[in-house]
Amino acid sequence: MSAYILIEDEEGETRIDSYPIRDLPFEIGPGAFKGLGGTILGNASRFMMLRLEQEINLPLHRAAPGVAINLLGKVTISGSEGTAVTLSPGDLLKIETRVRGAWTLTNDNDEEAYLALIPMPPEN
Repeated sequence: MSAYILIEDEEGETRIDSYPIRDLPFEIGPGAFKGLGGTILGNASRFMMLRLEQEINLPLHRAAPGVAINLLGKVTISGSEGTAVTLSPGDLLKIETRVRGAWTLTNDNDEEAYLALIPMPPEN
C-alpha cells in the first residue's frame, strides 16, 4: 500500500514525500482485542485507521455510524444476525446504526489488514 504526505515548509513551498503507514504507533487492544491496533493521524478528530493482525477473529463489539474503507488485505465484517461481507482493498462499507450497532471483524489471511474508519453522526 502506498501512502504519501503533502508538506508545506516555512516559505509556503510544498513537497510530497512517502508516508510509512506501517510505522505509525498503533495502540494494541486489550484482552480479546489484542491484535487490533488503532491510530489517529495528526489532529484528526473524525478519522481513525485500524490495523488487524493476520489470522484474528475479534468478538462482537460496538460500531458507531460512519464509513469503513479497506486499504490493504482482506477483512470480513459480520453483523449480529450472521450476514457478512469480505472487503478487498478499495471496498467501502457504510455503517448505518442508530446509536451503536454490533459487528465482528475477521482477518483470516496471512497478512495484516488496514481499515480506515470515518465516524459520522447518526441521521435523525
